[in-house]
Amino acid sequence: MPIEEGTRLGAYEVQEFVGRGAMGVVYKAWHEALARPAAVKVLQALAPDADATARFRREAQSIAQMRHPNILNVFDFGDFEGVPYMIVEFVPGGSLGDRLKAGTTLEPRAATALLRGLAAGLDYAHGLGVVHRDVKPANVLLGRDDAPILADFGLAKLLQSASVKSMTGVTTGTPAYMAPEQVKGSAVGPAADRYALAVVGYELLTGAPPFTGEGVLELLYAHVHREPPLPSERNPELPHAVDAVLLHGLAKEPEARWESCREMVDALEKALAGEPAAPAVAPAVAPAPVRSPAAAPVEATMVMAPPAAPGSRRPWPVVPLAVGAVIVLVAAALLLILRGVAGQPTLTASPSTVTAGATIHVTAHNLPANQQGTVAIASAPQQIATFKADAKGDLDLAVRIPADLSGRHDLELCWSSACHASASISVLPEHRAASTPTPSPAHLFNPAFLVSSTAPKLGSTIRVDGHGYDPQRQYTLGVAQAGKETALQPPAKVEPNGTWSATVTVPTSLQPGNAELVACIFSPGQQPGADDCFHQQIQLQK
Repeated sequence: MPIEEGTRLGAYEVQEFVGRGAMGVVYKAWHEALARPAAVKVLQALAPDADATARFRREAQSIAQMRHPNILNVFDFGDFEGVPYMIVEFVPGGSLGDRLKAGTTLEPRAATALLRGLAAGLDYAHGLGVVHRDVKPANVLLGRDDAPILADFGLAKLLQSASVKSMTGVTTGTPAYMAPEQVKGSAVGPAADRYALAVVGYELLTGAPPFTGEGVLELLYAHVHREPPLPSERNPELPHAVDAVLLHGLAKEPEARWESCREMVDALEKALAGEPAAPAVAPAVAPAPVRSPAAAPVEATMVMAPPAAPGSRRPWPVVPLAVGAVIVLVAAALLLILRGVAGQPTLTASPSTVTAGATIHVTAHNLPANQQGTVAIASAPQQIATFKADAKGDLDLAVRIPADLSGRHDLELCWSSACHASASISVLPEHRAASTPTPSPAHLFNPAFLVSSTAPKLGSTIRVDGHGYDPQRQYTLGVAQAGKETALQPPAKVEPNGTWSATVTVPTSLQPGNAELVACIFSPGQQPGADDCFHQQIQLQK
C-alpha cells in the first residue's frame, strides 16, 4: 500500500519513499511547525483487524513513553487506511550492522563504549517493563560521536502478538541473536535482551556472533543446546577473563545470566583491562552517555528482505521458525534420553588455568532438577559461590577464584552434606608490583547475593544466599518498592566463609510489579551508606 507524496499523517507530511523492510515500508516526512524531519514506518506486516490494532496501540503507547538518549524517539503513531504506522526520529546515517563487515572486530574501548550505551538504554526500558526482543547490530543506529541508539523497540512483540500477514523476511526475532527461551517459545523477559547484548558484545570483539555459517534450524538448535566457542579462541588477543564474562551472558537459562546489562558491561570492561571481573549486583537502571539534541541523527532503517531469484518461490516466513522450534524441542527430548536424566553429575570449568582473583565459567549437567548447593575448593575447604540448577538439571555460572589461592585444586559441586562432581583447575598467583601494598582483608570481599526466584508471588517463600561478605560484619535484608523499604530480615551474622542464607516470606502488603531486594552491611548505631547496600531487581506476582 503506497503512500503518495504530500499525504498528511497528523502533523507530518510524507515527502519521499526511503525503503522497504521486513515489517513494511519507510518514508521520510516533515513537521512544518517544528521544522523537523521524521521517519514514517508503515507496518504492513500487521493485519488490519480490530484486535491487532488495539494491541498495536497499547504497545505503541508503551514505547512512545520512553525518553532516553540511547533509544530512538517515537513521536507519534496512528493508522492510514486501516494500516498502523509509527513516526520516529529520522537519522540519515547508518546502523552498526552497516559498519560491521564479516570478520571485523572493534578496538576494546570502542566496543565497550557502544555496549555501555546499549546497556543503559536496555536497563532503562526494562525498568519500565519494556523488552526489545530483537537486539542486533542492524537495530543499533549510530549518532553523534558514534553514540548507539536502539531502534525498533517492541516491533518483534507486535509480530508475535498480532495477526501477521505472510510477508517475506518477517520473523519474531533474528536467529543469530535469539535467546534460548525465544527459540523454545517460552516467556520472554529482560534476560532475553541481555543474552542478545552478550551476542553483540561477542561479535564486536571476535568479528562474528557465537553461532554462524549454519542454516536457521541449526542456529536455533545451537542457541538451546550448544556451548559457544570461547571468545579468546576466536580472537587470541582477548584476555581469558573475557570468556567468563561473555559466557555468563550467554547462559542457557535466563536466571543464570547477568542481573543487568550494566553489570555485564562493567565486568567486561574490567576483564579487558586485565582486572578481576567477578559478578556484582548493580542497579537495574544505569546512567547513559548524553546525546546532544543538536546531534546529527541517524537513519532508522528497517531490515530488508533479500530479493528472490526470478521464478523462484519465496519460503513462508513464520512456518520455518515454528517447525524449527518443534525440531529443537524433539531434539532436546532425544538429548535428554541419550544423556540419561539419572546419569552421574558432570562439571567443567573454563578456562582450566586461571589467575587468582579472576572469574571462570562453570557448567554442569545431570544435577537434580532445581538443586541448590555450593561451589567449593576441595583442598581448602572453601565455599566460593552458591548455585541453583535449572529444571533440566543443568548449571551455567560465573565463579570468582579467591585472590589468595594458587596451585592445582579441585573445584567441587556440593549439596546435602556431600560433593557430587569435581573439575581440576590450575591457579596462577596474582601478580602485584613490589611497591603495591598488600590489600587489607576488606578489599578481598565482593558482596553479592542470589535469589531463588526473581518473579516471586506475594506471600510466597524465597531463599536468598549471600556470598563475598565480611565475616566480621552483619547484614540486613529488605524489599524496596515505590520509595519505601520493608524489612525482611533483622541484623544477622555472616558465616566465617563470607556467606549467609535467609528464607523469607514476600509480604502481601506489597503490590504486584517492580521491586528490589536490598541486602545491606550492618553496623550498630550507623546507617548503611550507598556502598554498603546491594540490590537485585525482582518482579512481584499476584
